[in-house]
Amino acid sequence: MKQYLFVSVLVSLLVLPLTPRPVAAAGALNASLTIAPTNSPGWGQRSNYLDLGLGYLITQGSSSWEISFPGQSARGKSALDFKKMDSLIPFITLELKHPDTSGSLRLQYGKGQSSTSEGFDKDYQEGSLYHQSGFDVTGETVFWMVDIQPPFFSVAKPRWTLKPFLGWQHYEEKIRMNNGRWITLYGAETDQPFAGLDSRYDFNWDALRLGIKGELELLNPPEPKGKQLRLKGSLALFPYIHYRGRGVWNLRDDFKKDPSFAHEADNFGLLGLDGALSLAFCPLKMLEIEGGGRIFYFYVPEGTNTTYFSNNTQAVVHLNEARALRIGLFFQITGRF
Repeated sequence: MKQYLFVSVLVSLLVLPLTPRPVAAAGALNASLTIAPTNSPGWGQRSNYLDLGLGYLITQGSSSWEISFPGQSARGKSALDFKKMDSLIPFITLELKHPDTSGSLRLQYGKGQSSTSEGFDKDYQEGSLYHQSGFDVTGETVFWMVDIQPPFFSVAKPRWTLKPFLGWQHYEEKIRMNNGRWITLYGAETDQPFAGLDSRYDFNWDALRLGIKGELELLNPPEPKGKQLRLKGSLALFPYIHYRGRGVWNLRDDFKKDPSFAHEADNFGLLGLDGALSLAFCPLKMLEIEGGGRIFYFYVPEGTNTTYFSNNTQAVVHLNEARALRIGLFFQITGRF
């Protein structure tokens, strides 16, 4: 519900600066833009109406969480760690622009499957590793974001353009665990498979995005050639993150099965980011080909873990931390209309 309210506020903020102005005011604005120095901030610039992009993320991800609970003489810990989740994620980007300003509304959505990777479940008692199991991991990655860019920009020589933005981002990993094996059992090392593992865990992250994006012209010949080459970058920091985790562990009869346990956390502070750096080439005025690197990172340092038992009781303990990282390359083709 939080993200839907936030999206409504973003749309409202976008519409306000895009309201048509009186002709006289528009003429004054155009005149001021004409005489403004090229190395100073500005308000508004001519643009197209719509950018529509299709692309792929080629990435590797990891996700983990850790909880702690009272023990006989010391606190116990339990941790779940998923590593090397390779994914090929198709995504679509839609950016709506006002033709007389640089204000825009940008939306992006991606969804893809992860190849088989590895995961580990570790339990500590009295400060020592007591149980450790490994298993195969498959999953699905989903993300979406919406950003509003106000009609403010800064241009400096040699043709740097900087634009701030504000937005909301959702990211989730839906993970399935199979083919379990014991690595440590009752404190002793072993290599012993166990049958029947078919459990799952879902990481869900929502974050407020506050960032800036920039472009540097590397090549911009005069028309009619018009083949531009630009260096592009963006960085969004997350001053607020909401995290939800849901898990089903099918091998314990004393756990409920949907969910067996749940995590919840709300944290303020710069605890995550979404960053990208790329090269963009425009062979045609209405076509852009872009490729580069991208990183997602989410982190919360504390929260709550609720375990649901089959006898309808619950236990609440401390969530020490949860984190998710996805890093890799992307490629995108964008049409401009």
